[in-house]
Amino acid sequence: MDCQRRPKLVAVFVGGTSGIGEATAKALAKTIESPRIYIVGRNECAGSRILQDLDRLNPSGTSEFIQCDVSLLREVDAACQEIRKKERTLDLLFMTPGHLATRKNDTVEGLDNNHVLRYYARMRFIHNLLPRLAAAQSPARVISVLAAGKEGDIDESNFDLQVSFSFGTAMTYGATMTSLAMEYLATQHPSISFIHVFPGVVRTPLMTASFGYLLGSVMGLATRLMSISQQESGERNVSIATSAAYPPAGRSGNASIDDGAIAVASTGKIGGGSYLLNYDGKDVTNQTLMKNYRDRDYPTKLWDHTLDIFRRILGPNA
Repeated sequence: MDCQRRPKLVAVFVGGTSGIGEATAKALAKTIESPRIYIVGRNECAGSRILQDLDRLNPSGTSEFIQCDVSLLREVDAACQEIRKKERTLDLLFMTPGHLATRKNDTVEGLDNNHVLRYYARMRFIHNLLPRLAAAQSPARVISVLAAGKEGDIDESNFDLQVSFSFGTAMTYGATMTSLAMEYLATQHPSISFIHVFPGVVRTPLMTASFGYLLGSVMGLATRLMSISQQESGERNVSIATSAAYPPAGRSGNASIDDGAIAVASTGKIGGGSYLLNYDGKDVTNQTLMKNYRDRDYPTKLWDHTLDIFRRILGPNA
């Protein structure tokens, strides 16, 4: 997908009412001649403000806000149904929801709130919108912004974090499960690129939203010298979303590492369809770790678990 050469594009931003998602939506609006942008989030006031900003940035584009509590899979389904009614194809699914939770907090659906935001809700958006992504005229792209390169040891008995939970455990499981799922999905849907990105330290409201104004402000000041602005993050994310360096598995052709233009996938294959990237678009895959999980069939086991969760919460036809 080389969106910078395309006059039109349909994009869905999940968690797009602040921070990285908002900045990326605005950067995309300035990049594409006539985009259609959907902002999915809980805050209707923030959504309305962003729609006004998008219209100002690109009067030729259209944008719409879809209110949704992304921590509830039933609301995710309702949001996806609304998108499917309006769009036959989807070019970009960009997801950023989540916060820095220090304690376990289960939703009414029986899953930890932040684990849903980081993993299950994002996978449900992908699952529901796969037909629209597959129908895109040019190869579509799925981007989940979380913690690529921060993977670690996880156990299949604790995928849902109900056996053992801590702040560090939740971070590791979210990162690792996302990377494994992206690799699995890329093998099953070779016409779509799946990308997991670590955004770096970005100057967003995340710290104050997660830890309160005082502590969040102190942490923000402490990391300021190593951080990047929301605008720069948005521009970098649009570059990742539009670069030809990350083709789907079915479009990589006979690319070799000598070509330089095509990235290495999480499987170690040039142009393999699943990419674990730093904020600057460089590969951060721990190939040894990912191979170890692959050898134990973890990508498949994880996706089977994910579908089981969907069926348990949403019914046997989920």
